[in-house]
Amino acid sequence: MKDLGVDTYFDAANKVGKEISLASSNNNNSNDRGILVCGTGMGVGIMANKHPNVRAATVENVTATRFARAVNDANVLCLGQLVTTDKSQAFEMLEAFLSQEFNVRPNLKNGEPAPWWNEDVEKFLSTSKQGIERVEREVIESNNNDERRK
Repeated sequence: MKDLGVDTYFDAANKVGKEISLASSNNNNSNDRGILVCGTGMGVGIMANKHPNVRAATVENVTATRFARAVNDANVLCLGQLVTTDKSQAFEMLEAFLSQEFNVRPNLKNGEPAPWWNEDVEKFLSTSKQGIERVEREVIESNNNDERRK
């Protein structure tokens, strides 16, 4: 675990985004994860998502946190201190973020397995990482082409 300190929301998100992006580019199967907090969680999420291979999820409850990991393979958890004011709920969300794996059936708040999860979901998710990586490459390539034209 690495503590990157306290900073403005945009600088803190930039530091975490760089760390996760670098870890992911050095290891495609990186399990590195980051945690960011600001007023609503939205500002840090927007900023962190500017980095390649970062999938920052701004969540407001445990269920959304589990689903962000299981379905979207979120690797940065963004919390809002003005939104998630109950410290015990924040710890539950953190635990859900750290324990839930990608493409593994999540549980609902009551502990029951998500009823909508099935083989079709798992099949779709098994190829979604490649689609996400393709879109990221296309965006980077497009941005590089735009810079060259200037």
